[in-house]
Amino acid sequence: MVRYKTLIAIVVAGAALHAAGQSPSAPGAVSTTVEKTGRKLIYRVDPVYPQDLKRFYIGGTVRLRVVVSARGTVESVVPLGGNPALVDSSIAAVKQWKYTPADGATEVLLSLVFNPRY
Repeated sequence: MVRYKTLIAIVVAGAALHAAGQSPSAPGAVSTTVEKTGRKLIYRVDPVYPQDLKRFYIGGTVRLRVVVSARGTVESVVPLGGNPALVDSSIAAVKQWKYTPADGATEVLLSLVFNPRY
């Protein structure tokens, strides 16, 4: 029964990310919330969840301010909060993300939730 509930949670989270133009990471380990920006995410690299943190059930939320260029590449990433080990992993991944082109640069606020239970 627990596996069934977990599977439902993963499917629901994956559907929500898909609707937001994102792909889910390894089954439910990291989920992402994006403030509405008008820019669609077209390529995403999932953050690496450090094995030591996951093994000891250390998770948390990493908040980032991302500036996306007019071409859709990530220009800068500024951490706004979170565990430093998770922040480093998140920044490394987000720097590889690609968005649809636009007329100018856009600021995106991200929250990445690392859940050690998955």
